[in-house]
Amino acid sequence: MFSVRAGIKIAAASVVVTLAAVLIPFVLFAQESAVRQGGVSPEVMKWSFIAAAASVGASTLAGGIAVGMVGAAAMGVVGERPEVAPRALIFVGLAEGIAIYGLIVSVMILGKVG
Repeated sequence: MFSVRAGIKIAAASVVVTLAAVLIPFVLFAQESAVRQGGVSPEVMKWSFIAAAASVGASTLAGGIAVGMVGAAAMGVVGERPEVAPRALIFVGLAEGIAIYGLIVSVMILGKVG
């Protein structure tokens, strides 16, 4: 059976791998692109990419944990009372919204810099 601890470990590992794969090239080339753009310092560009990646990573991790907990509870209720399935799925959708909010914040951060 799948435990919550195993899920958190998998989610944390996926966040670390995603940060390593996506963020490192951006940080390495941030200075070069900032010099070409002319206005933004390399340090600001670097920290904006880090902040954007952290907001997406943390919100995705939190959204995954929330969907796991809410989804398990919702499916337990649906197993007992099938007529509440549409209302239970609404709560799962609300939990997924956490990840969307993190994506919106990262787009706003990168929009300010770019």
